[in-house]
Amino acid sequence: MRNGLFALFVAGVLAYGAGFAWYMLARFDFVNLIRDVNGDDSFYYFQIAYNLASGNLSTFDGGITRTNGYHPIWLLLITPFYWVFDKEAALFGIKAFEVMLIAGGAALVAVAARLARLPWILLFALLPLLYRYHGLFHGLEAASALFMLGLFFLAVMLYARDRGRWRWPLAAAAFALPWVRLEYIAISLAVTAALGLIEWSRRESPSPVEGEGARLGTLSALDAVVPLLGAVGGILVYFAYNGLVFGGVTPVSGATKQMWSQWLWEEEGGYSFVQNFRDVLQIHVFDYELLAALEVCAYVVLVWWSARRSRSRDDWLLLAFLVCVFGLAVGHLAKFAQTALTVDPYWGSDSWYFVPAYMLAALTTPVRCYVAIHFIRRFIGPRSPRAANIVSVGIVVVGAVFLLTKADFAGPFRYVDRLSEWTGREWEVTSHMGVQVTDRVLPEDSVVGSWDAGVIGYFSRFPVVNLDGLVNSYDYLRARKEGTDTAFYQRYGITHFANVARKGDQVLQRLARPSGGAILFEGSPSHYRRQFTLLSAEPPETSSGGTNRSDWFWERMEPHFDHRSDGIGVIVDGRMAQAFVRDCAPDKLAVWSWTGAADEPAVRAWTQTGTGLCVDAVVLPHNALPPFRVETMQAGDYLARLVGESPPAIRSDWDVYLSENTLTYVREPCARADVEAWFFLHLHPVDVNDLPDHRKRHGFDNLDFNFYERGTISEGKCLVKIPLPEYDIARVSTGQYVPVPGGYNHLWEGEIRLEQ
Repeated sequence: MRNGLFALFVAGVLAYGAGFAWYMLARFDFVNLIRDVNGDDSFYYFQIAYNLASGNLSTFDGGITRTNGYHPIWLLLITPFYWVFDKEAALFGIKAFEVMLIAGGAALVAVAARLARLPWILLFALLPLLYRYHGLFHGLEAASALFMLGLFFLAVMLYARDRGRWRWPLAAAAFALPWVRLEYIAISLAVTAALGLIEWSRRESPSPVEGEGARLGTLSALDAVVPLLGAVGGILVYFAYNGLVFGGVTPVSGATKQMWSQWLWEEEGGYSFVQNFRDVLQIHVFDYELLAALEVCAYVVLVWWSARRSRSRDDWLLLAFLVCVFGLAVGHLAKFAQTALTVDPYWGSDSWYFVPAYMLAALTTPVRCYVAIHFIRRFIGPRSPRAANIVSVGIVVVGAVFLLTKADFAGPFRYVDRLSEWTGREWEVTSHMGVQVTDRVLPEDSVVGSWDAGVIGYFSRFPVVNLDGLVNSYDYLRARKEGTDTAFYQRYGITHFANVARKGDQVLQRLARPSGGAILFEGSPSHYRRQFTLLSAEPPETSSGGTNRSDWFWERMEPHFDHRSDGIGVIVDGRMAQAFVRDCAPDKLAVWSWTGAADEPAVRAWTQTGTGLCVDAVVLPHNALPPFRVETMQAGDYLARLVGESPPAIRSDWDVYLSENTLTYVREPCARADVEAWFFLHLHPVDVNDLPDHRKRHGFDNLDFNFYERGTISEGKCLVKIPLPEYDIARVSTGQYVPVPGGYNHLWEGEIRLEQ
C-alpha cells in the first residue's frame, strides 16, 4: 500500500512538471522564449552545444577560439537536441527538458527521503516551491544542477543502506559534482568527508546496516574512504582537463568575472571586504537561506551526538539524509564566502547560481519535522512508544498543513500568463532583430565581434567572436588584463562589431561623430531603450576615397538595402537616414524610426500592429538630413535646473521630481549599492480606457524599470529620467523593491496625486 502511494506521489510530481512544461510552451511563441525564459548568457550554452553537435568541439564562434566558459554537464545534456532539431525547434525542446529536470530532481529527493524511512509526504510542496525560483529554468545550468544534486542525494541514501554495494556509485556521483558547477566541490567534499567521519566515530559500535556482529574492519574502512576519493578525483581530473586543454584550471567565464570585479574595485578605490560583505548580505537570497544553512549544520551535530552509540538503522538513515542537506548548506556558505572574497556581488549573484540555497529553502520545514520526530522517539519513545507515535503523527500533519498553505500550485502557471501577456521588449529580442539585418547586409566573408554575444552568435549566419571574454580563450583573457586585446581583433579576422546597448543615448553620443564610425541600430520602446549597433572594423586608412570609416561603411552597405522596412536606422557622421531590409519585424514588436521637420529631427516609436510593421519607403542618403542632436548636459547642470523649478514631488531615499511630463529620480550622493534594487512605477489613469489593452483589467499601467537600463551616474549623483505617457494620469505610485520568496520587499515608496 505504501509503495503504491509513493509511486503515485512520484508520478504526480513528474506529471506536474510535464503539465507546466506543456502549458508554458503552449502559451509561448518564439519571442516569449528568447525574451522571457532564456537570458543572453544561456545562448552561449546553446551555440557551443550546436557547434559540439556539428563536430566543431568546444567553441562558440565555430572554431576561431576554443573556450571552457561553461559548466560541462548541462552542455553535454543539451547537445543531443542539435542532432535532431534545427536551432529554433531545439530551443523549445530544451525548455521542456529543462522544466522536467526540475521535476526529476524533486522526485529524486523524495525517493531519497523514502529510502531514509522519512515521512516523504512532507515533500509534496517541493515542486511548486522550486518553480517559484524562475532562475531554475532560465536556460542555464541550474535545472541540471538540481537534478544532479537529487541524484547525489539518492546515491548517498543507497550507500547508507548498503555501503559495500553502493560505495562506487556514490564515488561516481561525487566525482561528477564539480562538472555540474565548480563550487559544488564544497558539497561533494563535505558530504563524503562527513560520512567517513561518522563511520570512523562509530568504529567501536555495531553497524546498524550490516548486522549486530559487524564491526569496522578493512572492508568498512574502504567503504568509508572510496566516496571521498571519488570527490577528490573529480576535482583533480576537472582541473587537469581544463589546464591541459584550455590553459586555465577553472572556467574562463569565472576568471573573467573576477577580472571585471577587480576593475570595478579599482575604480572605487580598492577592494573592501567589509563593503563587499555588506553588499552580499543585501542580496535577498542570502538572508533566510544563510540562517537555514547554519540551522542545518546544527541539526547534523545534534542528531549525530544523540545517535552516535545507537544501533538503530533509522537513526543512521536520518543522519545520512541530514548530511546531504548539510552538503547543500556548506555549498551555499561556500558560495557566500566566494562571492564576498573574490567577486563583486553584481557579477557573482545571478539567480541560477543558488540552486543549493533554493533546495535548502524548500527542505527546511521537512528537515525540522524529521529532527523533531527523531528527538521525540529518542526521549519519549522508550518510556511511551504510543505517545511518541501520536506526537510524531501530529508533527507530520501540522507540517503537511503548513506546507499546503504555503504551496501555490497555480503560481508557476500564473507566472507564465504574466510573461505571455507582457509586451515590453528585452535585449534578447533586440539582438535577434539586429541579426536579421546583419545577415542580409554584411558581405559573405564577414566575421563579427560582440561583447554581449549570446543571441547574436546563436542566430547569426556569420561567425561571432565573444569579446567580453566569457566564452573566449584564456589567451584572450590575459590580453584583456594586459590591455592588448585589440590586437586579437585582427588575429580573429573581425570585420564588424555588433552589440546591444542598454543606454542608447550614450551609444549615440559616443558613436554619432564624424570620426566615430557608422551605426546601424534597431531600438526598442522608450521603456527599455535598448539599441542594436553594428560598426565596421575597417581602419580609416583603407576607406573609400581616402575619407573616413563612416563613408566607407555607407558606400559598402547601401547596395544591400532594399525598400522594405523593419525600422532599421543608420547614423552616419552624426546624421540619421533610414535604411531598409526585406523582411518584416516579428509580430507585436514596436520599433524606432526617424521623423520630424528638417530643422528638428526626432525619434519616435512606430505604432504596434498585429500583422507586422512593414512599410514602403525610400532610402535617403545620409547627407539629406540635418545632424542628429544628442543631449550632452551634465548631471549637475540638469539637477540644478530641475531643483530651481520646483521642490520634489516625493522626498524619500530618492527625491522624485515631476517636470514637463517627465519623472526624474535623484539621489545625491549615490553609491552603487543604492541602485541595485528595482524601481516600481505604477500609473493610475483618469480614464482606464486610455491604458494599453493588456493593462486595462489591472486598472493601472506598470512601468517598472532597472537603474542600469534607464539611469546615469555622474559627478556622484544618480539620475533617472522617465517620460510619462500622454494620457491623463490621476495618481503615480513609485519606489524601490527587492524580490523575496513569496513576494516583494519595498525599500521605499511614495505617491503623487495629479487628479484635480
